[in-house]
Parts: sequence; structure tokens; C-alpha cells
Amino acid sequence: MEEIKIKKKELISIVQNTKTYKNPKVKLEQYTIDALCAVDIVFFAGIEFNDIQNKLIIDLGAGTGRLSLSSAFLQPNYIISIDLDIQALYILIKNVKELHLEKLILPICCDVKSIPLEIQNLNKEYKITTIMNPPFGVQKAKADRSFLKCAMSFSDVIYSIHLTNKKVQKFIENFIRKFGWEIDYILPYTMILEKAFPFHTQKRKQIKVNVYRFIKREF
Repeated sequence: MEEIKIKKKELISIVQNTKTYKNPKVKLEQYTIDALCAVDIVFFAGIEFNDIQNKLIIDLGAGTGRLSLSSAFLQPNYIISIDLDIQALYILIKNVKELHLEKLILPICCDVKSIPLEIQNLNKEYKITTIMNPPFGVQKAKADRSFLKCAMSFSDVIYSIHLTNKKVQKFIENFIRKFGWEIDYILPYTMILEKAFPFHTQKRKQIKVNVYRFIKREF
């Protein structure tokens, strides 16, 4: 693996200064992942496992792009940032332009349930790493399932953030096994969520999550 030239502290500063949601949508569970978390996850994937350099990165539910933007500095082949909300992608595009990453990041507006076939077939040409922060299912139960199914349809390896919960972990383990996947590694992590909606009572809140690394089972 070639040496990653950017330092983590420098990348955190860059990501921290990117634009975020102006009017986040409750039903889509839109919140901005904190810069430290985004960079830690990307370094976890890119440095610990070498799953970013020279890979095609798919960011499902990309939002304003912090996972995509962080990944861009670890030498991927290309990044496709997918989100259902065009307003979120407009912000992502502004961030991409300000960081001069237009040749590296392609935003696509679509539902994870209807990913274009051209993207699904890219695994014939590239090694694909999916990095995603799917809805936790607080507003809509089982919202993360469509993200998992989508990612498993074309990825070689998947990184996904989910609430720390034994029942959630057991469900994920059983769910992905049906599609020929397994949990390879779990990184316990504490995310910092900034107040995004009127019903949030705290300015900042710590959320315990697990960052999962999924791989295809060997038969």
C-alpha cells in the first residue's frame, strides 16, 4: 500500500469545515456525522484493512458527503455518492467543488431500492468497498435493511454504522448470512450528534454505535 500523505488531524479539520444540512428531514433521519467519526471510520477501512486505496468507493445515504469526502483523501480509484435527497446532494456538490474533488466524486440521486444497473455491474470491473451510515430505524422501522441488501448486491466489502445493541447485532448477523455474508470485525465507537431537530433536548449527544465490517462468506 502506498503511503497516505494526509495526516488524520489535518483531514478532520478539512471535513469539519465542510457545509452541512440547513433543514434536515426527520423522516430520513438526516443528521451530520461528526468529522472525527467520519475520518476515524475511513482510516479504519483504509489504513487497517486497505479497503479504500485503488478501490471504487460507494457511499450509500451519502447526505452532505462527509464519508465520501474523507475517503477521497485516501487514494481511491473513484467515489460514487448516492442519496435520495437532492437537497442534500446539492450541499455535497458544493463541498466537492470547494475541495476540488469533481474528478473523483460522482453524486447520484436515487433510492437504494432502485440503484441503476450500471452501478450494480461495476463489480465486474472494480473492487468495490461500500461505506455507509444508514438510518437507524428510529423514524421508520427496518429502514436499514434496504441499505444492507443494496450494498450486498454489488460490494466486495462493506462498512456500516449501527446502534450498539445485542438484538441489533444478532439481527444483522442473521440477516446478512441469508445473502452469503458475515461479520468480519466490529469496531465499537461513540459518535457525537449535534442538535438537529427541535425535539432534541441536548446541544450535543453521545451515541454508542458499532462500525461493522462485512465480508462474503467462504463456502
